[in-house]
Amino acid sequence: MERTPKGSPEGKTLRAAVSLLLWSERIVFFAIGILLFGAAAALLKQSASILYDMFFSGGSPIVFGSHFLDVILLVLMVVELAYTVLLSLRGSVLMAEPFLIVGLIAVIRRILVITVGEVGPTGSTVSASAIELGILTGVVVVFVVSIFILRRRPQREGQFSAPERPE
Repeated sequence: MERTPKGSPEGKTLRAAVSLLLWSERIVFFAIGILLFGAAAALLKQSASILYDMFFSGGSPIVFGSHFLDVILLVLMVVELAYTVLLSLRGSVLMAEPFLIVGLIAVIRRILVITVGEVGPTGSTVSASAIELGILTGVVVVFVVSIFILRRRPQREGQFSAPERPE
């Protein structure tokens, strides 16, 4: 394949097309970030409502508590995804760690749902739940080991590191 000279009209057109695509990508990531933070805010409002109901409606604390925890963990997942989009907007390379963290939170959510289901009035079989809990526990271990390995791995030259999160 022949390369076009830098000053040629084809080279300028190609650079303009690439630049347009890069800006389009940034606009899409920006819109996704706004939507994710909006979803996180709506979920936080929902969790506050659930927490209020838990204390003042007189319902079952187990039901309200599990629902509250489910929504809060969903907020954490959405915020972690939004953080990943923010990293992408800052021009850093896409990293695997935020996705592993989202997966870890999702697995923990599922474990909590199964555990609360065992306490609640549903009639699921214990053996099926125990098998699923065992598999999910294995997935948690794999995610944690993966995150540990990624954090211990030396940075390659030219690779951007994630900015520190504000405490």
